[in-house]
Amino acid sequence: MTDEPQSIEEMLAQDDEREPLGVRAALDEITCSAREDDVVVTVDLHGKLVGLDLGPRAMALRPSALAARVHRLVDSATRDALAAGVRVLADVLDEPAAAELVSDLALS
Repeated sequence: MTDEPQSIEEMLAQDDEREPLGVRAALDEITCSAREDDVVVTVDLHGKLVGLDLGPRAMALRPSALAARVHRLVDSATRDALAAGVRVLADVLDEPAAAELVSDLALS
């Protein structure tokens, strides 16, 4: 008897069976924002910029100053998003694994 390779659909079905209910959806829904003056950035769990609001004062900044502010805010929002993701995962991981994840990411 030879084992046939699994189809992609079969592998995905197995993955869905192993995943605790709602974890993937909860992770996908994570976004975090950071604000400074009238610059607001929003990122997803991966740190991808998904929203940027620039008010009139932001538009009056020098380009390098605006870029530095946006970069700083994206970094801050990304740390918050990662922390939110760790909290979601901590609910399904055992205590030592969750603590190790927090420690590895320096989010404590």
